[in-house]
Amino acid sequence: MSFDLLVKMNPSRKRPKPGDVFVIQPKKGVYYYGRVIRTKMPNKNPMMRGWNLIYIYKVPTEKIVMPDQLNERGLLIPPKIVNNQGWLKGYFQTIGSIPLQEEDYVKDYGFWDAFTKTFVDEEGNKLDFKPKMYSDYGVGSYGSVAYDVQQALEGK
Repeated sequence: MSFDLLVKMNPSRKRPKPGDVFVIQPKKGVYYYGRVIRTKMPNKNPMMRGWNLIYIYKVPTEKIVMPDQLNERGLLIPPKIVNNQGWLKGYFQTIGSIPLQEEDYVKDYGFWDAFTKTFVDEEGNKLDFKPKMYSDYGVGSYGSVAYDVQQALEGK
């Protein structure tokens, strides 16, 4: 299966909000759900401050319908810190919102900070353990989400 980029959908001028459910389309007619977990995040690093923490869920759908819940699907890729470009350019399409509950939060994840050679949380605080799920620490966009999704779908 070859996924080059995400398929462009409807751009949005609205900023994402916690609980927003969105879809991405790595291949025409195949959608994966995403969810905004945090927005306007504080961070020790000024370049990382103010962005969004998102999840991309594992189970695809062929129709854009609002799910009842998402946490039972599991994550396709580790949580990502992203800017707003996915929504502004139409690669992330918000379809609704589900208020966040405690069980919606993934517990064992983090980010690898190549500069400090440590694992950190989304705010840049050092973790004292190696998380089960992690990705590189940095601000991504729809391109980095597309790349990670492609790697996951190809089993890499």
